[in-house]
Amino acid sequence: MASENIDPSTDSVRRRLVLFAVLTLPFTLALTLNLRFPLKLYELALLAAGLTCLAQFRIPTLRLASGAGRWVVLLVGWALAVLLLHVWLPPVGLSTSGFAARFGPLGDGIAKILYLLLSLFGFLQIAERTYREEHVVLRYWLIGAMAAAFYAWYLFGFSLVGRSPFLLPGIDIPQVYTFGNFAVIRSGTFEEGNFLGLYLVMSTMLALYAKRPLVALFLAASVLVSFSTVNFAALALLSAVLIWRGPARLSAGRKLAAVLAGILVLVGVGALLVGTGYVQSVLAEKLVGENLISRLERVVLALTGLNMFRDHPLTGVGISQYGYYYNTYEALSLSGLSIFHLDKLIANNVYVELLSELGIIGFTIFLGFLVRIWRNLQGHRALPLRLGFLAMLLVWNAFPSYSVMFLWAYWGVIMGVSARAAEQRSYPSVSGKQVAAIH
Repeated sequence: MASENIDPSTDSVRRRLVLFAVLTLPFTLALTLNLRFPLKLYELALLAAGLTCLAQFRIPTLRLASGAGRWVVLLVGWALAVLLLHVWLPPVGLSTSGFAARFGPLGDGIAKILYLLLSLFGFLQIAERTYREEHVVLRYWLIGAMAAAFYAWYLFGFSLVGRSPFLLPGIDIPQVYTFGNFAVIRSGTFEEGNFLGLYLVMSTMLALYAKRPLVALFLAASVLVSFSTVNFAALALLSAVLIWRGPARLSAGRKLAAVLAGILVLVGVGALLVGTGYVQSVLAEKLVGENLISRLERVVLALTGLNMFRDHPLTGVGISQYGYYYNTYEALSLSGLSIFHLDKLIANNVYVELLSELGIIGFTIFLGFLVRIWRNLQGHRALPLRLGFLAMLLVWNAFPSYSVMFLWAYWGVIMGVSARAAEQRSYPSVSGKQVAAIH
């Protein structure tokens, strides 16, 4: 249930700020201000929304979302305790030389904790807004997703033909991928293609949930220009599941026809991708190509993090500290295959990041939060949201961080949708808008 006695004018301001945050979720590099880190539009909007809550001395949200949020508060408390413990009794192996970092070990840890709190606030606010105006939140999300997808195609197309595209402010050096004889931009409005790919996969599932099949089709096709192997694989698996499960309520004959049509579409798209060399470039060359170092890099990063976890199974080395211990724990340093780096490295695997930095206790706490989200994804209507959640878990095996805001926004949408559906089941004769008005 949403909080009561909210001042209408303050609530109206907060509403606009939260919706603006949803709209600008894909602008994680584009339209940012560099303050030793990219300050994003949605961060400014959420901070301003936080001020409206401070003015009222309350954070309006849903009981369902706040229940899940307690796990995040527990995670933050654990992360802070471990960080302070390691300041008092630093583990052996800390190294701050040979690479550039933002604020140093303690500063980076505090910054990550503060960002987790902002992510939690965004989660709570988007959950509450989705409960009240589900269709509006989905519309703003999909408008932002379409804008990001169009811009990604624009960057891809211009770079494909050898022309210099217009780069939005904040994008100094976009990520480039060599495709055949061409060098194409794959990052869109994000820092890298993996961010773009997962955002588009999850947006595709939201479009399907919102019953916007043409929007979903365009967003799904746009995943291709991210040149992200793991997101391409996730999209293929989701497509197969949707083809089989989507028409579950049809008669046997119609379901068979729908499945056959879906298979023909997949085969046709697959043939096109194979014929253009896309599959060879994105899948074959990455997985079994000749570039040994490129293939080993992610494995080395993961093994290094697991080495940290082995020595610190309960606490890990501390939040945002992976890069400061990398040189000590580097998995292949003795074989002469060490990764040359000038910047502070990250695990590039969410599971390894959690285990190496927060230990099994922090990993279990975060798992508890995810379980609370998953428990609300029941029923045929929630199938696209459920598949988006599973795709996220798959992509996390090659994803930079769990603190990216669009992940928390997606979880917020899930909780808002779930609370709204539960209320409608309690008041079956009342419309969705009336249910929101009741609370």
